[in-house]
Amino acid sequence: MGATLELDIKQVKKLINQFGNSEKEELSKYLDKITLKTRFEKFLLKKKNIPISYEKITEEVEKVRGKRYK
Repeated sequence: MGATLELDIKQVKKLINQFGNSEKEELSKYLDKITLKTRFEKFLLKKKNIPISYEKITEEVEKVRGKRYK
């Protein structure tokens, strides 16, 4: 049996503030993962002459994250 919980953004922020740093980092990575492609595509539409792909940027981001979290 499923349940639905309706929260506004203020309630979500209040809930997130109760998380520890590791949970906040995990949530941040999740949000980046689900929004990065859309944000990048919007950016490319504004800057059409940039010769770089979403895949290349993702590769670089992963390299930086790997170094940062070692």
